[in-house]
Amino acid sequence: MKEESTRTEKLLVTRRELGQLGLGLVLAAGGVSLAAQRAGAEDEQMVNEIAENAPLLQALAYVAKSPIPESNCANCAVYLGGAAPKGKCALFQKGLVSAEGHCTSWSKKA
Repeated sequence: MKEESTRTEKLLVTRRELGQLGLGLVLAAGGVSLAAQRAGAEDEQMVNEIAENAPLLQALAYVAKSPIPESNCANCAVYLGGAAPKGKCALFQKGLVSAEGHCTSWSKKA
């Protein structure tokens, strides 16, 4: 019988420990929420406004206004923005491209 009561005592959680656990969970949830807001803000910026995109922008020679009128992001196969004036491009993880933009990876939409 002593063995069972010892096991029960080991499983008890004090109010202080429970409060600390609750506080930890609340802080963790708040951190996730802040990270999601920051990620959302990056998704609304243009690709050329995000510093970490600079090497890829240079490699693809991306410009916000295409020098070739019939060849722009809006009619490119990797443009995910539909008819919107700016939208996501499959080549960039963060940011939006201009529908009027152009890069060396342009490929005619089927």
